[in-house]
Amino acid sequence: MAGAIVSHFTKRGGVVYDPFSGSGTIAVEAWSLQRHVITNDLSPYASLLTRAKLFPYRSALDALRDIDRNAARVAAVEEQVDPTAAPLWVQEFFHPRTLKEAMAWVTVLKARRHWFLLACLLGILHHQRPGFLSYPSSHTVPYRRLRKFPPLEFPELYGYRSVRDRLEAKVARAFKRVPPFDFSVQRRCFSRDAGEFVPTEAVDAVITSPPYMRQLDYARDNRLRLWFLGKDNWRALDKRISPRGDAFICLMRRALSRWRSVLKPGRYCILVIGDASSRANRTDLPETVSRVAIEEVGGYSLECQYTNSIPSERRVRRGITGSTADTILVLKHSGS
Repeated sequence: MAGAIVSHFTKRGGVVYDPFSGSGTIAVEAWSLQRHVITNDLSPYASLLTRAKLFPYRSALDALRDIDRNAARVAAVEEQVDPTAAPLWVQEFFHPRTLKEAMAWVTVLKARRHWFLLACLLGILHHQRPGFLSYPSSHTVPYRRLRKFPPLEFPELYGYRSVRDRLEAKVARAFKRVPPFDFSVQRRCFSRDAGEFVPTEAVDAVITSPPYMRQLDYARDNRLRLWFLGKDNWRALDKRISPRGDAFICLMRRALSRWRSVLKPGRYCILVIGDASSRANRTDLPETVSRVAIEEVGGYSLECQYTNSIPSERRVRRGITGSTADTILVLKHSGS
């Protein structure tokens, strides 16, 4: 869907801006289609994922060489790391030796600004599969799976797991299916408040999926990864990156106003929004955002919209709360 939107509404060589970049899906599709890319996300983890995807190594061999070069630094840092200094809720996810290694690797990779490797490491932080680092837990939302995998019945899942071995395997997997990227295409990443920040240059399209109505709690769901990135207070962060109700509408009002100042006249602002409703306005969310853009902010017209259901197996929270459909809202900058 992301690739189809980029291909249909932009041209090769144009500039695509994604102010809520998330895991970088739109950014990667735009780059692979030879559009220049500007991304932004206030979440440190989302910003890291996008940066890692937009600035990867040229080959798996280059990445593996950097892992090897950093091994000695990690060993030195590991001697100084105390895993018991981590909060108890973090310690509960890992074998002590694995936690010690993970803390050392994160420290070195952050200091060396190896964002691709750091994103790979955080991507294998928690799950029950052999290629991951934690005790049995969920992959999308960090919680222990003690009922399904009791330690007495699955002792092999509670042993030490080597960080380097699994990091190298993750890197190898990441390079299995890589599009033929053009590294001369311009790519820029930011981590700012989307309601305040705008690029310094005009853009040909704004394409994004805003964090609508707290349908997902992005900081809570990534709290373990965020802890490794130095963000202890995930609750405070969630209020900013996953706003509810009026706060979300206020964010969209500010953002749409900002985007209008850099979006070229006659070009498109494309928003992918879930089927939540606005209690304050008693309307569905796409309708509310469209009204804010056209009637309150001004300078936009509704070009078209398309709603598509989300099968339960494709949803982060299957069979329970959350969006069951997405609406692609296409707004056109009228130039006024």
